[in-house]
Amino acid sequence: MKLKLGKQMTVQVSKQTRVYRMLFFVAVAYAVYAIITTPRFSFLVTVSSDVIPTIKMFNQQVYAKQKFQFYEYLANQTNNAVKKKHVGIINSTNTMYYFKHSGKSVNAGGYFSVIIEARDINNSHSIKGGEFWYATIRNKVVNVAGKITDFDNGTYEANFFAAQPGEYDVDIILVHPSETTKFIENVLWPMEDRVVWDGKFTSKDEKRQETKLCTFKMQFKYNNKCVYNFSLAMGKTVFVCDKPKHKMLTCDSLMSLKSKTTRIEKKFSNLFAENAALFHKSVTYVKILNGPLKITVNNTETSDNMAHSLVIPECKADLPATLSDGFWVNDTWTSLRCKSKQWTMAEIKQCVKGKQLYFFGDSTTRQWNAGLLDLLGLSKSNKTKSLNGKRTYHSSDVVNLTFTFHPYTIGRNPMQYRIGRWEYEILDNLDSSTCNYIIMISPWAHYTQWVKERYIERLYLLRQTILRLRKRCPNTVFVIKTPKPRNHDTGTSLLYAGDKLIYDIRSFFLDVFKDIGIHIIDVWDMNLAHPSKSTIHMPIRIIYQELYLFLSHVCKVE
Repeated sequence: MKLKLGKQMTVQVSKQTRVYRMLFFVAVAYAVYAIITTPRFSFLVTVSSDVIPTIKMFNQQVYAKQKFQFYEYLANQTNNAVKKKHVGIINSTNTMYYFKHSGKSVNAGGYFSVIIEARDINNSHSIKGGEFWYATIRNKVVNVAGKITDFDNGTYEANFFAAQPGEYDVDIILVHPSETTKFIENVLWPMEDRVVWDGKFTSKDEKRQETKLCTFKMQFKYNNKCVYNFSLAMGKTVFVCDKPKHKMLTCDSLMSLKSKTTRIEKKFSNLFAENAALFHKSVTYVKILNGPLKITVNNTETSDNMAHSLVIPECKADLPATLSDGFWVNDTWTSLRCKSKQWTMAEIKQCVKGKQLYFFGDSTTRQWNAGLLDLLGLSKSNKTKSLNGKRTYHSSDVVNLTFTFHPYTIGRNPMQYRIGRWEYEILDNLDSSTCNYIIMISPWAHYTQWVKERYIERLYLLRQTILRLRKRCPNTVFVIKTPKPRNHDTGTSLLYAGDKLIYDIRSFFLDVFKDIGIHIIDVWDMNLAHPSKSTIHMPIRIIYQELYLFLSHVCKVE
């Protein structure tokens, strides 16, 4: 065969060369086809600035990264094919998991991981991430939560610490599919008026009363409204109530607030009905059974001996992330993030002596307040004063402790307006002559019904409040306690206080308060790992362990 190139040049191409070329292109095409369609593999294709794509492969037998060099054209075609491929909602029956290094023994004191492959009803491997998972290993003594890595291609890795030898149950729980997490991000978080109140306006002589609708709005020049502005706490968000009609009832006569739970419930019921498939029981808090249900951890070392042999840093601010936060042995938590300990009453008294402690937050922080007083033997002290559960004071020769609930709480019972206080209202007015303060802040449980951007603005304003006090009192110890799962697993509660919303708030905390010298007490995995059912108010034995971790951060560990 001759190919004519102009009038004066010809190139002879042998049949053998043609065959080699054909085989080459067939081999390349088959390799791409196999990568895309073979269920044993999932992949992520990216094109770097030098136009050489990298494919990360995740195999059942090995978990290795391999690099293949392709032509730019081939890389682009592969990316386009991946983008166009349709994968439906995850199917919990077909979804599978397996040990990353199957065949290798797992020894106490080391880490191991589980690979999760999301699959649809046709058993096709998902090519997108975004599913929300829980992963735990448990037996009658030891409980550990796994940390999930999302590779954004339908493959996930759950890392576990093998705390003690023995046989463990492996629980991989699909909390939400990616379609549901996108709904939460794109529909729920931006939604206005997810929390509203009945505001009761009362005249000074208490003879006149009117109840008006109140909610959060963006700053604006409102007509015939009562607008309450706390820019140092809420920024561009304002609290707005319909104005009372009677002239004796001014905006200053707002006396109490009560959440309109019936109205909120109706709104979420309609939304839930319209999107029921996203929260169906087949894809919501469902255990994955297509994988090894048990694992055996080998070794003869006990967890205590093993834990002492690990290199664990002192508890301090700005700790780096770890593969595991820790583990439970019965009701005792061992932290792998830093050297925490079980504190005696005498040690706690020595730690807080001469200090002024301020706790800011919600009812989960109120548990810390009560728990600390209990650990100090002061739970029944007549020196503890409480104002309707929203503000609590204790001042004695043992400890000076103040708990303050934030304003605009959500609940079924009427609450005196402004009984809570913003953090800046107290911290900006602390005496700078002593500066012997320990400040713990944790506002989260009542904020899942805020618009996300407004809540993040609130956190950044809180950060500024902290930095203002630090400028005046550089030695002040600041602590942020993260949210924890509460396992609202059915009905409308998934929409207004679901775990994905709460986990997002945890992520906001970690992002906003990082790298500024704040001690972050991350209690998410601690609570998830404990065998008790996740609720908003966990048993006091868990609260004690949270407080021991707190004390290990703010006190000198001997």
